[in-house]
Amino acid sequence: MATDTSTAAIEQLKKHLRMPPCPVPESSLKMLHDAALDDTGASQACRSFLFWLGGGKDPTGYAGSGGLELRRMDGDLKDASIEVLTWWAGPTHSDAPLHDVLRSIRSRLESGTAANPVRS
Repeated sequence: MATDTSTAAIEQLKKHLRMPPCPVPESSLKMLHDAALDDTGASQACRSFLFWLGGGKDPTGYAGSGGLELRRMDGDLKDASIEVLTWWAGPTHSDAPLHDVLRSIRSRLESGTAANPVRS
């Protein structure tokens, strides 16, 4: 027999599954992508945050602190990160937009066309 707590949890899960997918926050992803290619503390924080979301490591070798990187960002980057996190946490149509951004950052860093190339 289900308890009140498990019944409430099941109802929350059902509600979540019925939610429509959030739209991709394209402008926020672009802002974070562009910032991540620079050579500043904020760019390091953006890269660390984005790769943390995708379950990977910053290709520059920086070992960041995932969500704690939000503390190092200015207001605009922090707002963009929270919007991306909200999208990522909810139901999505596809994970491709984030992984496309990560691929682009990695490629630009490895090719040396970003301000902060991958360090050997």
